[in-house]
Amino acid sequence: MPFKVSVVIPTYHRPDYLVETLQSVFAQTVLPDEILIGDDSRDDITEALVNNRLMSESPVPIRYFHHNPSLREVANVEFLFAHATGDLVMLLHDDDPIYPQCLELLRTPFEEHPEIAASFGLQRSIDEKGVPTPNDEDVNKDYFRTPERAGLVNSYFAGVVAMFPNNAYLIKKDVALSVGYSDNGQAGKAIDFYFGFRLGKLGKPFYFVNEYTAKSRVLTSSESRGDNADNDYQSVKILLNEGESAASFPEFDVLIRSKIPRAITTAAKIKDKRNALKWLFSKYYCGRLLTPRGIKRILLVLNPF
Repeated sequence: MPFKVSVVIPTYHRPDYLVETLQSVFAQTVLPDEILIGDDSRDDITEALVNNRLMSESPVPIRYFHHNPSLREVANVEFLFAHATGDLVMLLHDDDPIYPQCLELLRTPFEEHPEIAASFGLQRSIDEKGVPTPNDEDVNKDYFRTPERAGLVNSYFAGVVAMFPNNAYLIKKDVALSVGYSDNGQAGKAIDFYFGFRLGKLGKPFYFVNEYTAKSRVLTSSESRGDNADNDYQSVKILLNEGESAASFPEFDVLIRSKIPRAITTAAKIKDKRNALKWLFSKYYCGRLLTPRGIKRILLVLNPF
Protein backbone atom coordinates (compact mmCIF):
# COMPACT_ATOMS: atom_id res chain seq x y z
CA MET A 1 0.00 0.00 0.00
CA PRO A 2 1.61 3.33 -1.05
CA PHE A 3 2.36 5.92 1.59
CA LYS A 4 0.08 8.95 1.73
CA VAL A 5 2.11 12.19 1.75
CA SER A 6 1.24 15.57 3.25
CA VAL A 7 3.27 18.73 2.56
CA VAL A 8 2.95 21.32 5.35
CA ILE A 9 4.00 24.96 4.93
CA PRO A 10 3.96 27.54 7.73
CA THR A 11 3.96 31.08 6.32
CA TYR A 12 4.14 34.66 7.54
CA HIS A 13 3.77 37.73 5.30
CA ARG A 14 5.67 36.29 2.30
CA PRO A 15 3.09 35.65 -0.42
CA ASP A 16 5.55 35.91 -3.32
CA TYR A 17 7.89 33.31 -1.87
CA LEU A 18 4.92 31.12 -0.93
CA VAL A 19 3.75 31.10 -4.55
CA GLU A 20 7.20 30.01 -5.76
CA THR A 21 7.39 27.24 -3.16
CA LEU A 22 3.88 26.01 -3.86
CA GLN A 23 4.48 25.96 -7.59
CA SER A 24 7.52 23.76 -6.98
CA VAL A 25 5.21 21.34 -5.13
CA PHE A 26 2.67 21.46 -7.98
CA ALA A 27 5.48 20.45 -10.40
CA GLN A 28 6.48 17.25 -8.57
CA THR A 29 6.91 14.08 -10.61
CA VAL A 30 5.05 12.31 -7.80
CA LEU A 31 2.47 14.62 -6.25
CA PRO A 32 1.62 14.74 -2.55
CA ASP A 33 -1.88 13.80 -1.45
CA GLU A 34 -2.50 17.15 0.21
CA ILE A 35 -0.91 20.50 1.03
CA LEU A 36 -1.52 22.25 4.35
CA ILE A 37 -0.77 25.97 4.78
CA GLY A 38 -0.66 27.54 8.23
CA ASP A 39 -0.79 31.32 7.79
CA ASP A 40 0.29 33.56 10.69
CA SER A 41 0.00 36.79 8.66
CA ARG A 42 -1.84 39.67 10.28
CA ASP A 43 -3.41 40.76 6.99
CA ASP A 44 -5.57 38.91 4.44
CA ILE A 45 -3.22 39.12 1.45
CA THR A 46 -2.06 35.50 1.63
CA GLU A 47 -5.56 34.25 2.34
CA ALA A 48 -6.92 35.99 -0.76
CA LEU A 49 -4.04 34.67 -2.85
CA VAL A 50 -4.65 31.08 -1.73
CA ASN A 51 -8.43 31.22 -2.13
CA ASN A 52 -8.59 33.20 -5.38
CA ARG A 53 -5.67 31.71 -7.26
CA LEU A 54 -3.66 28.89 -5.69
CA MET A 55 -6.59 26.63 -4.82
CA SER A 56 -7.58 26.45 -8.47
CA GLU A 57 -3.98 26.04 -9.71
CA SER A 58 -3.15 23.20 -7.36
CA PRO A 59 -3.34 19.64 -8.71
CA VAL A 60 -3.99 18.38 -5.16
CA PRO A 61 -6.24 19.57 -2.33
CA ILE A 62 -4.99 22.57 -0.31
CA ARG A 63 -6.11 22.93 3.29
CA TYR A 64 -5.59 26.52 4.40
CA PHE A 65 -5.61 27.76 8.01
CA HIS A 66 -5.40 31.46 8.88
CA HIS A 67 -4.39 31.74 12.52
CA ASN A 68 -5.81 34.74 14.32
CA PRO A 69 -4.17 35.46 16.66
CA SER A 70 -0.90 34.18 15.20
CA LEU A 71 0.40 30.90 16.59
CA ARG A 72 4.08 31.73 15.92
CA GLU A 73 6.37 29.31 14.16
CA VAL A 74 6.68 26.45 16.64
CA ALA A 75 2.97 26.17 17.43
CA ASN A 76 2.14 26.65 13.74
CA VAL A 77 4.30 23.67 12.74
CA GLU A 78 2.89 21.56 15.58
CA PHE A 79 -0.63 22.45 14.39
CA LEU A 80 0.18 21.43 10.82
CA PHE A 81 1.81 18.14 11.85
CA ALA A 82 -1.23 17.28 13.96
CA HIS A 83 -3.71 18.11 11.19
CA ALA A 84 -1.87 16.34 8.35
CA THR A 85 -3.56 13.13 7.24
CA GLY A 86 -0.53 11.61 5.47
CA ASP A 87 1.58 8.72 6.70
CA LEU A 88 4.59 10.82 5.68
CA VAL A 89 4.91 14.57 6.18
CA MET A 90 7.22 17.08 4.52
CA LEU A 91 7.85 20.37 6.33
CA LEU A 92 8.66 23.22 3.94
CA HIS A 93 9.59 26.76 4.88
CA ASP A 94 7.55 29.16 2.77
CA ASP A 95 10.64 30.49 0.94
CA ASP A 96 12.37 27.19 0.09
CA PRO A 97 11.24 25.58 -3.20
CA ILE A 98 11.96 21.95 -4.00
CA TYR A 99 13.23 20.23 -7.14
CA PRO A 100 10.70 18.35 -9.33
CA GLN A 101 11.83 14.87 -8.22
CA CYS A 102 12.07 15.71 -4.53
CA LEU A 103 9.04 13.80 -3.27
CA GLU A 104 9.68 10.85 -5.56
CA LEU A 105 13.31 10.56 -4.45
CA LEU A 106 12.49 10.88 -0.75
CA ARG A 107 9.44 8.62 -0.69
CA THR A 108 11.18 5.66 -2.37
CA PRO A 109 13.46 4.84 0.62
CA PHE A 110 10.42 4.28 2.84
CA GLU A 111 9.20 1.60 0.45
CA GLU A 112 12.61 -0.11 0.41
CA HIS A 113 13.49 0.43 4.09
CA PRO A 114 10.31 0.54 6.19
CA GLU A 115 12.38 0.88 9.38
CA ILE A 116 13.55 4.43 8.61
CA ALA A 117 12.07 7.46 10.38
CA ALA A 118 12.97 10.11 7.79
CA SER A 119 14.68 10.77 4.47
CA PHE A 120 16.44 13.85 3.11
CA GLY A 121 18.64 14.93 0.22
CA LEU A 122 21.12 17.58 -0.86
CA GLN A 123 20.19 21.26 -0.67
CA ARG A 124 21.38 24.11 -2.85
CA SER A 125 21.83 27.51 -1.22
CA ILE A 126 20.15 30.42 -3.06
CA ASP A 127 19.87 34.15 -2.44
CA GLU A 128 16.73 36.26 -2.14
CA LYS A 129 16.30 36.30 -5.93
CA GLY A 130 16.73 32.54 -6.26
CA VAL A 131 20.29 32.71 -7.65
CA PRO A 132 22.73 30.10 -6.30
CA THR A 133 25.05 31.66 -3.73
CA PRO A 134 28.87 31.55 -4.14
CA ASN A 135 30.20 28.10 -3.23
CA ASP A 136 26.62 26.95 -2.67
CA GLU A 137 27.63 23.30 -2.97
CA ASP A 138 29.89 23.64 0.07
CA VAL A 139 26.82 23.85 2.28
CA ASN A 140 26.32 20.10 1.97
CA LYS A 141 29.98 19.37 2.75
CA ASP A 142 29.74 21.56 5.84
CA TYR A 143 26.88 19.37 7.06
CA PHE A 144 28.57 16.09 6.10
CA ARG A 145 26.14 15.36 3.24
CA THR A 146 28.77 13.67 1.09
CA PRO A 147 28.53 10.83 -1.47
CA GLU A 148 30.08 8.15 0.73
CA ARG A 149 27.31 8.66 3.32
CA ALA A 150 24.45 7.98 0.87
CA GLY A 151 21.91 5.44 2.06
CA LEU A 152 21.04 4.44 5.61
CA VAL A 153 22.46 6.88 8.16
CA ASN A 154 22.92 6.72 11.92
CA SER A 155 20.16 9.12 12.97
CA TYR A 156 21.93 10.29 16.12
CA PHE A 157 24.98 11.25 14.08
CA ALA A 158 22.79 13.01 11.50
CA GLY A 159 20.98 14.98 14.20
CA VAL A 160 24.11 15.93 16.13
CA VAL A 161 26.07 17.31 13.15
CA ALA A 162 22.97 18.87 11.49
CA MET A 163 23.30 16.54 8.51
CA PHE A 164 19.53 16.28 8.93
CA PRO A 165 18.30 19.53 7.32
CA ASN A 166 16.01 22.17 8.79
CA ASN A 167 13.25 21.48 6.26
CA ALA A 168 12.38 19.69 3.00
CA TYR A 169 12.77 16.29 4.65
CA LEU A 170 10.16 13.53 4.60
CA ILE A 171 9.27 12.06 7.97
CA LYS A 172 6.80 9.53 9.34
CA LYS A 173 3.97 11.49 10.91
CA ASP A 174 3.75 9.29 14.00
CA VAL A 175 7.48 9.78 14.64
CA ALA A 176 7.21 13.56 14.28
CA LEU A 177 4.29 13.65 16.69
CA SER A 178 6.02 11.39 19.20
CA VAL A 179 8.99 13.79 19.41
CA GLY A 180 6.99 16.99 19.04
CA TYR A 181 8.28 20.06 17.25
CA SER A 182 7.94 22.20 20.38
CA ASP A 183 11.15 22.58 22.38
CA ASN A 184 9.50 24.10 25.46
CA GLY A 185 11.65 27.18 24.95
CA GLN A 186 14.99 25.37 25.24
CA ALA A 187 16.46 25.94 21.77
CA GLY A 188 15.89 29.62 20.99
CA LYS A 189 16.18 30.09 17.23
CA ALA A 190 17.82 26.69 16.79
CA ILE A 191 14.45 24.93 16.95
CA ASP A 192 14.94 23.07 13.64
CA PHE A 193 18.33 21.78 14.79
CA TYR A 194 16.90 20.68 18.15
CA PHE A 195 14.05 18.84 16.43
CA GLY A 196 16.55 16.87 14.32
CA PHE A 197 18.74 16.24 17.36
CA ARG A 198 15.81 14.82 19.36
CA LEU A 199 14.67 12.74 16.38
CA GLY A 200 18.13 11.26 16.17
CA LYS A 201 18.07 10.24 19.81
CA LEU A 202 15.18 7.88 19.04
CA GLY A 203 17.66 5.59 17.30
CA LYS A 204 15.53 4.98 14.20
CA PRO A 205 17.73 5.23 11.06
CA PHE A 206 17.47 8.03 8.51
CA TYR A 207 18.07 7.73 4.77
CA PHE A 208 20.26 10.19 2.88
CA VAL A 209 19.62 10.58 -0.86
CA ASN A 210 22.72 11.95 -2.56
CA GLU A 211 20.79 14.07 -5.07
CA TYR A 212 19.60 17.67 -4.98
CA THR A 213 16.06 17.75 -3.66
CA ALA A 214 15.58 21.28 -2.29
CA LYS A 215 16.81 24.87 -2.27
CA SER A 216 17.59 26.74 0.94
CA ARG A 217 17.10 30.48 0.63
CA VAL A 218 19.47 32.78 2.52
CA LEU A 219 17.62 35.96 3.45
CA THR A 220 18.95 39.19 4.91
CA SER A 221 16.41 38.72 7.67
CA SER A 222 14.19 35.74 8.35
CA GLU A 223 11.17 35.55 10.61
CA SER A 224 11.40 31.77 10.74
CA ARG A 225 15.10 31.14 11.22
CA GLY A 226 16.75 34.00 13.02
CA ASP A 227 20.49 34.68 12.77
CA ASN A 228 23.35 32.22 12.65
CA ALA A 229 24.97 33.60 15.80
CA ASP A 230 22.04 32.58 17.97
CA ASN A 231 21.88 29.21 16.20
CA ASP A 232 25.55 28.59 16.99
CA TYR A 233 25.08 29.62 20.63
CA GLN A 234 22.00 27.44 21.09
CA SER A 235 23.35 24.40 19.25
CA VAL A 236 26.66 24.46 21.16
CA LYS A 237 24.76 24.71 24.44
CA ILE A 238 22.51 21.79 23.47
CA LEU A 239 25.34 19.59 22.24
CA LEU A 240 27.65 20.18 25.21
CA ASN A 241 24.81 19.76 27.72
CA GLU A 242 22.87 16.90 26.11
CA GLY A 243 25.14 15.30 23.53
CA GLU A 244 27.89 13.79 25.65
CA SER A 245 27.78 10.45 23.85
CA ALA A 246 28.22 12.23 20.50
CA ALA A 247 31.81 13.06 21.40
CA SER A 248 32.77 9.65 20.01
CA PHE A 249 32.09 10.97 16.50
CA PRO A 250 35.23 12.64 15.06
CA GLU A 251 32.92 15.06 13.26
CA PHE A 252 31.57 16.26 16.62
CA ASP A 253 34.91 17.84 17.48
CA VAL A 254 35.09 19.53 14.06
CA LEU A 255 31.57 20.88 14.43
CA ILE A 256 31.98 22.28 17.94
CA ARG A 257 35.30 23.93 17.08
CA SER A 258 33.69 25.66 14.10
CA LYS A 259 30.71 26.95 16.07
CA ILE A 260 32.19 27.77 19.46
CA PRO A 261 33.82 31.15 18.63
CA ARG A 262 30.51 32.76 17.74
CA ALA A 263 28.79 30.87 20.54
CA ILE A 264 31.19 32.45 23.06
CA THR A 265 30.67 35.91 21.59
CA THR A 266 26.89 35.53 21.72
CA ALA A 267 27.01 34.17 25.29
CA ALA A 268 29.04 37.20 26.35
CA LYS A 269 26.68 39.65 24.65
CA ILE A 270 23.59 38.17 26.31
CA LYS A 271 25.49 38.05 29.64
CA ASP A 272 25.53 34.25 29.88
CA LYS A 273 28.88 34.50 31.64
CA ARG A 274 28.85 30.96 33.01
CA ASN A 275 28.73 29.31 29.58
CA ALA A 276 31.00 31.93 28.01
CA LEU A 277 33.77 31.21 30.54
CA LYS A 278 33.25 27.45 30.40
CA TRP A 279 33.51 27.45 26.61
CA LEU A 280 36.49 29.82 26.55
CA PHE A 281 38.57 27.39 28.60
CA SER A 282 37.19 24.21 27.05
CA LYS A 283 39.35 21.94 24.91
CA TYR A 284 37.44 23.21 21.88
CA TYR A 285 38.69 26.79 22.25
CA CYS A 286 41.51 27.11 24.83
CA GLY A 287 44.20 26.75 22.16
CA ARG A 288 43.01 30.04 20.63
CA LEU A 289 42.93 32.10 23.84
CA LEU A 290 46.17 33.99 23.13
CA THR A 291 45.29 34.89 19.55
CA PRO A 292 44.03 38.43 18.86
CA ARG A 293 40.45 37.21 18.58
CA GLY A 294 40.85 35.02 21.65
CA ILE A 295 42.00 37.98 23.73
CA LYS A 296 39.15 40.08 22.34
CA ARG A 297 36.67 37.41 23.42
CA ILE A 298 38.17 37.20 26.93
CA LEU A 299 37.75 40.97 27.31
CA LEU A 300 34.20 40.78 25.97
CA VAL A 301 33.28 38.06 28.46
CA LEU A 302 34.77 40.05 31.34
CA ASN A 303 33.24 43.34 30.22
CA PRO A 304 30.16 42.69 28.06
CA PHE A 305 28.69 45.80 26.49
